[in-house]
Parts: sequence; structure tokens; C-alpha cells
Amino acid sequence: STPSPSPRLWGHPSSWLVMVTATEPRWDPAACPAIVPRCMWGARPYRGTPKLLTLPLGSVYIHHTFIPSTPCRTFAACADAMRSMQRFHQDTRGWDDIGYSFVVGSDGYLYQGRGWHWVGAHTKGYNSKGYGVGYVGDFSATLPDPDIIALVRDGLLPCAVRTGRLHHNYTLRGHRQMGHTDCPGNSLFREIETWHGDAGTDGGFFSPLQ
Repeated sequence: STPSPSPRLWGHPSSWLVMVTATEPRWDPAACPAIVPRCMWGARPYRGTPKLLTLPLGSVYIHHTFIPSTPCRTFAACADAMRSMQRFHQDTRGWDDIGYSFVVGSDGYLYQGRGWHWVGAHTKGYNSKGYGVGYVGDFSATLPDPDIIALVRDGLLPCAVRTGRLHHNYTLRGHRQMGHTDCPGNSLFREIETWHGDAGTDGGFFSPLQ
């Protein structure tokens, strides 16, 4: 479902914060989409010493989480998904933190993983070369809602270019192009193949399947 156009609330129940009223079009050309910080979704501390990225980066790698397989549609559900993924990545995988740079909830918000400045653990062999953006859910046979697709395509990626975090001619790839995986699912992968025409002057190109 599309997030309500009324003022949005997010944060821990004990300290709700009022967000800017959403209007149409969804993003002002000069604005960047809101990103829920780690403190708001209840992140554990990073383990070890994070490594700085050298900006601007040249690539973006699109993922789906697969587990959780169901899109999260409320702040509470998305925050729980973030904590669950961080526990799995730290405790089972043995990583220093949640692997993704950013995570996309179907509640209409982006969630900070490792963020803009720190090397992630999302695309083996390429973590220092690009941002890893993961959609919560299994998108093998279905797609995220159109506004949630646009949150990255029309919001996050142009913002990253404008703010100098991503090269103007960045490369957009699905995770499966960089390793042996079905990620980001067949449906989402076919969708991001169409983003070339939407990127315009702000964004990159889609690299053919390797």
C-alpha cells in the first residue's frame, strides 16, 4: 500500500518524530529521500573498525533480502527486519555489521545499514566499489510497489549523484551479475533493467548480464 500523504511518524514508540508532509511529486528535484538512521531502528554497535569508502563510488548493486521474504509495511515491521538481518549477519555470518549500505522498506522509507561512508558486506569482491541497496522481501515472482521502486530509482540514486557520493556515469547492476546468486530475484532484476531510460542526466547505465 502507498504510504499516507498525511504527516508521517517514525521512530521508537517512546519518541515519535514528525516527518515532513509528503506531497506530489514524491521528491523535490533538489531534495533527498529521508533515511531512517541506525539509532531509530535499534542497531547494535559495529564490531571492529569500519573501513572508509573512497567517494564518489562507481557502482550500485541491487539486492532483495529473500529472508525476510515478506515486504515490511510498517516502521515496526521494518525495524524488526533490520535487527533480524543484523543479528544474522553478525552472529551467523560473522560479519562486523549488517551487510547492506541501505535497505528499502515497503513502508516508504530507506533504512541506514552501513550508510554512505563505510565499506559494506553485500557484494563479494566489490564491496569497496559500490553501494549495496537491498529491498526487504523475496522479489523472485513479484515486484515492490511502484512508489517503493521509485524511492531508489528516482530518489536515492539521483541524490547520491547530486551530493557527490556516486559518479555521474555510475553502473547499476543486479547482485546476480557479480556472483553466483539469484538475487535480486527475477522480477526485480527485470525491473532494474528498465531503469536506464529513467536515469536521465542524474544516473547511470545498466551493465549487460555478465
